[in-house]
Amino acid sequence: MHEFSIITSIMEVVKSEIEKRNAIMVLEIQLEVGELSFLSHDALQFGFRALAENEPKIDKVCLKIITVSADVKCRKCSYSGSMKTIESEVYHTAAPVFQCPECSGPIDIIKGRECVVTNVRMEVD
Repeated sequence: MHEFSIITSIMEVVKSEIEKRNAIMVLEIQLEVGELSFLSHDALQFGFRALAENEPKIDKVCLKIITVSADVKCRKCSYSGSMKTIESEVYHTAAPVFQCPECSGPIDIIKGRECVVTNVRMEVD
């Protein structure tokens, strides 16, 4: 479960910012997670709540996860936009197709792989 290691790193950064800013409480953490990162939002939330349980200055329900859709650009026909997906009966979800939805050519992923803290809202002294 690599989600736990990611949340552990995020918590370390947030705790460092709490100290730097002499914060009273962390009210919100915005985390953008790309759909191609294949990170489980439930696992991220679970790990966050578990770690925040021992942090009195971090609200254990303050993690807000924003999904970032995947965008691609075709190297062959210059298509730019959403990825094609197929429904997978095995995984009970839509699986990405790593080829151009227009011409089936090779693609570059423009966005959708990220996992980035974009904002931390704190109450400061």
